[in-house]
Amino acid sequence: MCAWSVLIKDIYYYTDIGRDFLIFDEIVTKKIVLFGPRADFQGLFHGVLWHYLNVPAYILGNGNPVVVGWFWILLTIGFIASCYYIAKQLFGKKSGIIMLILLTGYMVPLTQGFFHGNGAMLILPAFFYLFIRYIQKNEPKYLAGHLLLLGFLVQFEIAIGGPLIILSTVASLFLIIKRRNFKHIFCFGALILTLSTFLLIELRYDFTQIRSLLRYVHGARDGASLSFSYSLYDRFDNIASHGFNLFKFELYRWNYLVFLFFIFAFLRIFQKKGTTLVIYTSFLYFYVGYYALTLLHGGRIIMFWWLPMTVLPLLILSSFHQFFTKKVFYGFLGVIITVTFVQNIQFLKTITYERGKGFHSWQFHYNVAKKLVTDAPADYGYFIYAPDIYGYQDKYAMLYAQRTLNKPGVTFEKKPATYILIEPPPPNSPGLSAKWWIENKVGIKSAPIKIIKLGLGYRIHSYYVSSEDISAPSKVGPSDWLYFR
Repeated sequence: MCAWSVLIKDIYYYTDIGRDFLIFDEIVTKKIVLFGPRADFQGLFHGVLWHYLNVPAYILGNGNPVVVGWFWILLTIGFIASCYYIAKQLFGKKSGIIMLILLTGYMVPLTQGFFHGNGAMLILPAFFYLFIRYIQKNEPKYLAGHLLLLGFLVQFEIAIGGPLIILSTVASLFLIIKRRNFKHIFCFGALILTLSTFLLIELRYDFTQIRSLLRYVHGARDGASLSFSYSLYDRFDNIASHGFNLFKFELYRWNYLVFLFFIFAFLRIFQKKGTTLVIYTSFLYFYVGYYALTLLHGGRIIMFWWLPMTVLPLLILSSFHQFFTKKVFYGFLGVIITVTFVQNIQFLKTITYERGKGFHSWQFHYNVAKKLVTDAPADYGYFIYAPDIYGYQDKYAMLYAQRTLNKPGVTFEKKPATYILIEPPPPNSPGLSAKWWIENKVGIKSAPIKIIKLGLGYRIHSYYVSSEDISAPSKVGPSDWLYFR
């Protein structure tokens, strides 16, 4: 079920995945790339580790997203196996099997299309496990491994790695000072190594990200800031609902039942005060501490922030069979597994139906791009209009279609034969039409000689551009291919 999309030669393909594929291509072209995707409008960037990790599969498949999708399935198998091992080591074999079953069903919707934040999800359990092992064994190799993975977390998703780097540094230094293991401080070299690309960016580009962080300190925000009371409510709501994510889609409020189950379990845990207490207190430290630190942002928690963190509660849930009667625990587990299975079946039915005709289908965007490239003459220019200005899904689909059809056009440049691929405006913003953009940004005043209508409201406009329109400067150029690069 996890491999369903690639089995039907598709992937679940949305804006961030399209952007990742453009960066894969940028790495293959330029060889050395320091910047990952833009993280905000203030000047923060994610790392490039996820993109370099995927590049071998990208090269092997000649840029075919379905081949990269098979690589994601291999990563998923390794991830599930690692979580079985971690749960078994922390809580015993029974917990390992429970984690295996829960996680396999949990991953089904996610593996249809990975983005860079999924990289953080894949290593969070190991990050947590190595910290626990350092507490238990007091050996520097565990701290070094923990800090190495911490650097990977920052590389994969800065919104996850940023708060965790604060929490982990404070906790690690506390343990080092308390135990007087001052030589262990050299383990932070592993963290510095994995953050080297960020250091190079700062030195090369006038400390751009540090200045971005300072702007946050002085109140700069992406979008409107929320009141502290509403931000607090938003964090609590996310912890209690999306933070578990065992019941998905329209049933996400059912996760409050899981939240209550956790409360009862932790009451029993703190009553028993067993040898595993340090594991549960460490979970609360990282999990609740993460959400508390996101209050510094001042806005709502978005999916890209809470989704990677959801695997930690799964790991803890796998151990709760020790604190409830068999009927209660396995009854509740049975409900979760049944609902997960039914929701997964419905989700796979949906993506099967939408293959080649849904907005989140790679095949749809590829078919649209093929239509344009097939219609174009040997020498042509093209532009892509998207109401959100990014259009990453169609940009990569165009890049791939040109290669597979061996018919390269000129990106975002006017030629006598010029095409514009037009995404439809969202239903709630019908005023975002392409006409003004074409006339005032691209600089084409004439009417199209042909309009090709496609599914989902997509259109292709074909122009014979006059010499006057070609000479008129365009405000849209190749630098707009990847915004904020």
